Amino acid sequence: MKRKNSIIVISILALATINGTFFHLHLAESQTIDPLPVILIHGYRQDASSWNLWEELLQKNHIPYHKASFENGRCGSSSDHARELSQIVEEVKQETNSQKVNLVGFSKGGLDARVYLQDGNKNIAKLIMIGTPNGGAPLAYWDTICTPAADDLEFGSQATQARQNLNTKYYTIYGNWLPNIWGTGGNAIIPGSDDGIVPVWSVNSKNYFKNIGWTYDRHSYLQTENEFYIACPILLNNNRCL
Repeated sequence: MKRKNSIIVISILALATINGTFFHLHLAESQTIDPLPVILIHGYRQDASSWNLWEELLQKNHIPYHKASFENGRCGSSSDHARELSQIVEEVKQETNSQKVNLVGFSKGGLDARVYLQDGNKNIAKLIMIGTPNGGAPLAYWDTICTPAADDLEFGSQATQARQNLNTKYYTIYGNWLPNIWGTGGNAIIPGSDDGIVPVWSVNSKNYFKNIGWTYDRHSYLQTENEFYIACPILLNNNRCL
C-alpha cells in the first residue's frame, strides 16, 4: 500500500500594497500532502471482490487502499463487522503510517462503518456511503435467509440509528434508477425515487450527511466508474482525478 501521489504546496513570501501600505503575504512552507488510505467495505451478500473495478481506478489515481474482508462475510451483522473493522483500521494505519484513513461503504457497508464510528473514535476523516439504506430498506423484510445482516436493513434497526461521530465527515452517493416511470423511481412498490432497492430518502436520511452526487445506476451497479468519479475528488481532497 505505497503512496505514489502527492500534492505539492508551494511556499511564497510576497510583498503587496493596498493604498500605498505594504503587507507581507506568507504562505505555509513547502510540504507534501498525500491522499489518505481508503478502506473499501462491501455490501450485503457481497465480498471484497465487488470492489475490483474501483481497485484499478484507485491504483490509477495512486490512492492507497484496502478491501475489507470479514470472517462472517456476506451475512454478518453490522455490529460484528464494526468490531472487525476496528482491527482493520488499526492495521491499515500502521502499514501506511497514517493517523487517519477514509472509508467507502457500499449499501450495508455504510451501516457497518456508521456502527464502527459511533464510539467517537478519531480514526476516520471521511466516510462515503454509496446506496446505503441509512433509514432502512423495505425489501429487507422479504429476505429471511441472509441474517443477521438483513435485520440491520430494517426500518428503525440499531444500525440505522448509529450515533454521529463528530470527528468524521459523512458523504452520500445515491442511485436514481429509471426515474419518473409510473410516477415513481425504479421500483414501483417503493414510494418516491429509488435505485430499485434503496429509497433515495433513506440514503440521505440524516441531516449531517452531505450528498455529493447521484447516478442513474440501479443498486447492484453502484460500484462502477460513475460512482468512483463522484467520490474521487473527496478522496483526493478536491484535487483532479485521472
